[in-house]
Amino acid sequence: MRPPLVLTEYIPSDPVALSVAERDALRGLVPGLTIEPIPGSTDTYTLTGGSSVGVVRVGELTVELRPKIGIAPVLFLLSYALDAKAWREPPAELVRDANLAEAIVPLFVRAAQAALRPGLLHGYRPQDDTLVTVRGRVRMAEQMRARTGLPMPVEVRYDEFTPDILENRLLRTAVDVLGRLRLRHRAPRIALARLRQQFNGIGGLVVDRRDVPEPTWTRLNERYRPAVALARLILSGAGLEGRAGGQDASALVVDMNTVFERFIRVALREALQLDAKAFPAAGCGHRIHLDVGRSIPLEPDLSWWIAGRCVFAGDCKYKRTTGTVPNADVYQMLAYLTALRLPEGLLIYAAGENAPPDLRIEHVDKRIHVRIIDVAQPPAVVIANVRTLSALVHGMAHSRPSSVSPGA
Repeated sequence: MRPPLVLTEYIPSDPVALSVAERDALRGLVPGLTIEPIPGSTDTYTLTGGSSVGVVRVGELTVELRPKIGIAPVLFLLSYALDAKAWREPPAELVRDANLAEAIVPLFVRAAQAALRPGLLHGYRPQDDTLVTVRGRVRMAEQMRARTGLPMPVEVRYDEFTPDILENRLLRTAVDVLGRLRLRHRAPRIALARLRQQFNGIGGLVVDRRDVPEPTWTRLNERYRPAVALARLILSGAGLEGRAGGQDASALVVDMNTVFERFIRVALREALQLDAKAFPAAGCGHRIHLDVGRSIPLEPDLSWWIAGRCVFAGDCKYKRTTGTVPNADVYQMLAYLTALRLPEGLLIYAAGENAPPDLRIEHVDKRIHVRIIDVAQPPAVVIANVRTLSALVHGMAHSRPSSVSPGA
């Protein structure tokens, strides 16, 4: 069997021989992957990964996209963001020799088993059928089109109480995606097979990874939320399933920018004891614009809202700071502060030796705090550092209230 091709974030590979089909499939499956031809060769390339990490299978070729910080920290960031209260550090042997897919399997199986412990969730789903008795309501247009003048059978639509609902379909489809990734170790394959049996009779989904559906959450399905969140993450990273570039293909790829942002938001929310309404995800619930004509929308990664007004804005940067702040990051934060009429904002970087000094912007009386949360540190250290950071965020939020509310 062809050995896996291992790439690390932003590090060019040695020359790699690829068929045209493999090259084209990788370009479609891995966002940010650069494939440069070797001069003088028609089938040899240098590959450089971006911020995407995970596993891609194209025909007989398996590509492992490894993060610089290692698999264990990524697994921590993912699992803590999914359920901060229930998070616990996985045994080291689970991630010592695992790629991302193999490391995610125990996390996903554990979350799914917790959701399924009381049994499969049931719910009502619209069902169209042809019956000899009326059930629900008659679909008059369909009845007239198919059976003009005939009283029976009847075209009807009714609500069926069934386990074949979106929540279970998402979990079942995520199991299928993980199972297609040619896992090397027996334990995760067995765990997935056992979990798959619990979804017998549940239909799968064909989803666009850019628009994975999310259930409406109520107290009835709340126990599914952590498992469904991880399933949606898996499906959003599943890429183009089936065939790509003429080859059988499957993938599990996540963007480390998104992983870092989601972790920081959840960890700060937990430390500040806020809910998702007060400390929402980017773009959820509040529309912010830079210009009077409202043609330049803005979406800060982090924001804190009190009584409909923004009192804090921050942005997360999955990159190393080297003692200075890139101009583009400063301009972006300054736009947020201007639109929200805030006196200060926060930039958070994922690595660096020493945080650059805070920036004071001339003429506009704005201050930008710069901090580092080194996600390569042990989980307990990372969480402690976020809690320290939360004190700064709390102070910024209560230093001077914003005068801008959504739609202003």
